[in-house]
Amino acid sequence: MREHYRKKLNKLLSRAGDEEFIQLLWATHILQTDNPDPARKFILPETIPDGAISARMPGEYSIHKWEIETLANELMTVPKAKPKKNGPIRTLRWDHFGAATDCVNWLRKLENVEYRIQKKREDIFIEMGRIAARQFDWQRGFVNIPQFYRNAFVYGQGPCAARFEEAHGITLNRFSQIGFMLFVSLTNFPVVRNDKSWVKMRVQWEEIERVLALIAMPFPKAAVLARDRRRKTIHTAAKPSILRQAPCLRFGEEGERIRAPLPELILERVTSGVFYDVVGGGGPIRDDYGRRFEDYCARYLAETLPGFEWEREFSYRKKPNNLDTPDILCKQNGRISVAFECKATRMSQQAMFGMNPIEARGYQDITKAVFQLWRFFSHCRRSYVKRAVSDDAVGVVLTLDNWLVMAETLRKQVLADAEKMAHEKDADISEADRKPIVFVAVPELERTLSVSTEATFLQALKQSNTEKYRGWRLDGVHNDLVAGTTHPNRDYPFADELGKLLPWWDELSEERAERRDSLP
Repeated sequence: MREHYRKKLNKLLSRAGDEEFIQLLWATHILQTDNPDPARKFILPETIPDGAISARMPGEYSIHKWEIETLANELMTVPKAKPKKNGPIRTLRWDHFGAATDCVNWLRKLENVEYRIQKKREDIFIEMGRIAARQFDWQRGFVNIPQFYRNAFVYGQGPCAARFEEAHGITLNRFSQIGFMLFVSLTNFPVVRNDKSWVKMRVQWEEIERVLALIAMPFPKAAVLARDRRRKTIHTAAKPSILRQAPCLRFGEEGERIRAPLPELILERVTSGVFYDVVGGGGPIRDDYGRRFEDYCARYLAETLPGFEWEREFSYRKKPNNLDTPDILCKQNGRISVAFECKATRMSQQAMFGMNPIEARGYQDITKAVFQLWRFFSHCRRSYVKRAVSDDAVGVVLTLDNWLVMAETLRKQVLADAEKMAHEKDADISEADRKPIVFVAVPELERTLSVSTEATFLQALKQSNTEKYRGWRLDGVHNDLVAGTTHPNRDYPFADELGKLLPWWDELSEERAERRDSLP
């Protein structure tokens, strides 16, 4: 059955013009956003069913963003149909909504049967983790101020920013600005060209080309890369996406036509995607963005929960070594309630979708973080650290990515590996020292802190390890606990500071204000 569905999907894609199909995917995506008008003239209205033009998900005719991403990548891997001797090949309509839904329906049938095969072979919780990795970013969205500020704070200063500019001949400020311009343009139009409109926006095409060198790829080159990277993975939904590296695709003899089937991925590439531009800079670079991630988290926590006493990492002596405490300590009534270890490593493709994700780069760091939290609690009890710890204290591993969301099997493995590490490295760590550990990605933390009090924040952390909420995101746990009650609704605390890190943001705001004031 799997091969049947694969052949059906491949048959449709083999008959699709590459550039035309990318436009169809773009139009299908835009039709199902809050501003569908730009796409209306690119799809025949009589082919669009009632209710299909809607940003509300899910619906009868909803096509998910991750499905569009998968189809764009699959298009790159499928050979074109060969002409028949007795007539031309029937081509896939690029202006017909039904052409998109036909492809999506066969894709869903293919993925469903692959999922059933996979489910028989391995733990369902690993598969749930893969689903979370594929879908959660799209559900959360990439178009938000925290995404810009957080990544500019972590990567847009100091050695990271210097390395980026030296390597690519453009500042991170300008990189993100032009990326944002391309996002806006490709949200409103299916294609971008080198024309006079860019001069009006005070941007030289030479600058755009420097940005495109990082975020765009000629379609034939992208296709070669897709065929190479995706052929080794059996499950279609788990195959790596070329659009995460190159959200823009270039068409034409000189690559003069720029398209993006999912313009939001441009924003992801020029914000959190900068990690992959700087991570190769060695230990000093990694130390720099690691410290800045810790600083960001500490500032955010202190800003939104001032009722707690906050303390940053410090060194203490346990002969013959000097050791560091966790990165952030939260105290209530003079006793530590929460200890945070921050990890700025991003997930690899193997970590998100691999057959043995626990073996991927990064999980060892997560395991070590758990051990360090337990060791700290133990050293407090044994008076190596002059700090009192609450009996119901919690340890938090705070990450940039959703490492362990909906991944119960992996969570258990990390904790088991940490238990083994504790036994091998410090046998005096007691059962009481092994406090509950909560794994939290920073976007979850941001959403939780926007609506929490000190009391509800602690409650959500402690409840996260109960049977009812195990595997939930922290913001989901908190929202469930406070449902029906009055709670804060805070604005993002650093919104006014974004212009300090990315000056173009303030310039854009000023231009908008001037245009608004000039209107009659």
